[in-house]
Amino acid sequence: MSERVFNVLFLCTGNSARSILAESLLNQLGGGRFRAFSAGSQPKGEVHPLALGLLRELGHPVEGLRSKSIDEFAGADAPVMDFVFTVCDNAAGEVCPIWPGHPMTAHWGIEDPAAVTGTPEQREQAFHTAFRLLAHRIRAFIALPLAGLERESLRAQIQHIGHAEGASAAAAPVDVVIYHNPDCGTSRNTLALIRHCGFEPHVIEYLKTPPSRALLAQLAARTGEPLRALIREKGTPYAELGLGDTSLSDDALLDAMVAHPILINRPLVVSPLGVALCRPSERVLDLLPVRPRGAFVKEDGEAVLDAQGRRVG
Repeated sequence: MSERVFNVLFLCTGNSARSILAESLLNQLGGGRFRAFSAGSQPKGEVHPLALGLLRELGHPVEGLRSKSIDEFAGADAPVMDFVFTVCDNAAGEVCPIWPGHPMTAHWGIEDPAAVTGTPEQREQAFHTAFRLLAHRIRAFIALPLAGLERESLRAQIQHIGHAEGASAAAAPVDVVIYHNPDCGTSRNTLALIRHCGFEPHVIEYLKTPPSRALLAQLAARTGEPLRALIREKGTPYAELGLGDTSLSDDALLDAMVAHPILINRPLVVSPLGVALCRPSERVLDLLPVRPRGAFVKEDGEAVLDAQGRRVG
């Protein structure tokens, strides 16, 4: 069976420079695994000559490249997109188009090389810089094991790529996932802390929607802790299953956790800064890249943050 080909759309405002470079890059570097397209919300109508010149100079395809509207991809006969990446720079006052539907999306904003003024050499250098930054992101993207990642993990990975060198301020929002048990006080406190810091996470009630065995193994590995440290004993069939036997392999422990999700300790939190079992709940602060504002008190009255957002104790 031939390997699946993924459709990828790069969106920008003018579709004359960054999205054009990205389209050509992915079609060249993707090894036939991807079909790249590009479009704009307010297309310029022509590709920037410096973009075309750079692509030709570096041996990248330019055939068929043109500045076109996002409307071309909204019809019933348009290719179905698997991924949509916006490469415009909101920090420079642009408005990124919002893509309807359900492809995986991420913002990979970088500075617009077409907006750079100065000498011809400076303008050419701006296009070289944009090309390099986009190539770095695209190489990271095509290296992902797309077929082996759960959707939540894949979403976090592609959004994390947008925080690489040269990211615009528009890439600042952080994707956070919490594997949550609403009956657990520590899990509730962790969720409240995430929201207190200004993030609205993807909340996965893992007892209703448990992670697959592969995803659980991946999450455990990313915590840097032994798998056994992520197993819950209290209120679980831990003893009945004989999981206290230290000779049991990780495979056996994983099998038990998949069969009985209540054995998965909580809450596990995923952010671009890592994965951690957040016990105590304030451990989640190490996964959030902003300083919290204002005081925070746990459900039991324990103070975690003072009025200035500093950790207590």
